[in-house]
Amino acid sequence: MMKPILVLQHAHYDWPAYFTDCLINWEIPFETINIAAGDVLPFTITDYSGFAVMGGGMSSNDELNYPHLTHALNLIKEAVHYRIPVIGHCLGGQLLAKALGGIVIPAPYHEVGWHTIAPLHTATAYEWFGGLAPVTLFEWHNETYLPPANAQLLASSLYCTNQAFVYDNIHLGMQFHVEALPEKINHWLDTAREDVALANEANVHSEERIRRENWVYAEHSQAVARQLYTRWLSNVSRY
Repeated sequence: MMKPILVLQHAHYDWPAYFTDCLINWEIPFETINIAAGDVLPFTITDYSGFAVMGGGMSSNDELNYPHLTHALNLIKEAVHYRIPVIGHCLGGQLLAKALGGIVIPAPYHEVGWHTIAPLHTATAYEWFGGLAPVTLFEWHNETYLPPANAQLLASSLYCTNQAFVYDNIHLGMQFHVEALPEKINHWLDTAREDVALANEANVHSEERIRRENWVYAEHSQAVARQLYTRWLSNVSRY
């Protein structure tokens, strides 16, 4: 039997959404650890076939107030050592970068809303994105990462240079929220209005614009998600 994929959820408001929808549809076993619900991370990652790390409002550098982040970083390092694929969404991508020796810093520009992401014109970017045409994906972050040495950058945006990277061509870190569904985004808008209070329609979009554009871009975003998830899962052991 296939070992389950471990899914780390840091907060109630940042649930796995379309990522676990895909796993359920593809009949791939997984186990979700919800830190906000009092769940505890396992001692080792070797009982799992993959490690998916979701987003959250905390900083990956705030290990003092969120001690589970230290545990998560150690599990990522162990996964990389044993070539157990890791996939990181937003905060998860930043944690992957940090675990591999990169650094997480305040972003020069916050990104909130549906933004154009441009895959780099490389064979690796083509392989992961399934093409090189720009795509529109959802962003909500105020920090960014400098990729670790030997990582391959996959995509950039106007306001954030490092949007996605791969390491050893099996571990994927993403700054964007490719897992986000309209209901998840709307929940954030309902509960974190201070982040869009100073919307400028450039790097930070207004609440009204985001709600409208959810239905413009969500379907294509899900297609991009399926492409990225399928490529990532190609290295996940089924035994």
